Amino acid sequence: MPGTDPTRAELFLQRLEAEVRSHPALHHPFLRRFAEGGLRRIQLWAFGLQHYQLVRVFTTYLEALVKSIPEQEVRDWIHTVLEDEYARPQTYDCSHPALYRRFLRALGLSEEDWDRVEALPETRAFINHHIELTSLRHYLVGLGAVGPGHEWAIPTMFAYLVEGLRKVGVEEKPLEYFTLHVAQDLEHGRLLRMALARYAETPENHERILEGAHASLGARARFWDGLYRAVFEDLAPS
Repeated sequence: MPGTDPTRAELFLQRLEAEVRSHPALHHPFLRRFAEGGLRRIQLWAFGLQHYQLVRVFTTYLEALVKSIPEQEVRDWIHTVLEDEYARPQTYDCSHPALYRRFLRALGLSEEDWDRVEALPETRAFINHHIELTSLRHYLVGLGAVGPGHEWAIPTMFAYLVEGLRKVGVEEKPLEYFTLHVAQDLEHGRLLRMALARYAETPENHERILEGAHASLGARARFWDGLYRAVFEDLAPS
C-alpha cells in the first residue's frame, strides 16, 4: 500500500533527482564528443543503428512493468506514457520507433540495414538487463529504471545528441524523435515521479527504487562506452 508521509518521499525524490542530474551517464564522454559535430556518415550510421535497438524495445519495458503495479491510478499514468510512445490516437507513422526510422532514412539507411545490424555487447546487455528489471524484479525496481533511469535522464542526454546532429546538417524533421523526447520526457518524468511518490516512504522502498535507477544508469553508461569505442575508435580515420 502507498505510504502517508509525503515529506519523507519528497526529500528522497529530491535527492534522487540531484543524483541523476550528476550521474556520469548523462554527461558521458561519448555525448560530449558527439555534440562537437564533425561526424562522418559511417559514424552516424554506427550510432543510429545501435541506438535504434534500444528505441524499438522501450515499450516492452513499460508493458511488462504496468502488469505488476498494484494501483490502478499509477497504472493509468504508465499507460499515458505508453500511449505517447505509440503516438495514439495518431497514425502508426508517428510512433516513436517510426520517428526514429525517419531519422535513419535521412542518414541514408534502409529497413534492411536496421533489421540486420549486429548489436554491440553493451547494447544487448542494456536490453536484457532492462527486461529483467521491469519484468522479473519488484515493480519499484522497474519504476526506478524507467523513471529516474530513463525519463528523468533522457532530456539531458538527448540535448547533446541534437547539438551534434544539427552541426552535421541533419534537418529538423528527421530530428523530431530527439527533439520530441527533450520536451515530452519532462512530462513523462513528472508522471513517473508522481508514481514513485506514492511508494517512496520507507527505507525498503527507497532501496528498491535506487536499485533500479542505479542499474539503469549504469547500463546506460556502459552503452555509451560501447558506442564511444564503435564510433570514435573503431571508425577513426586511419
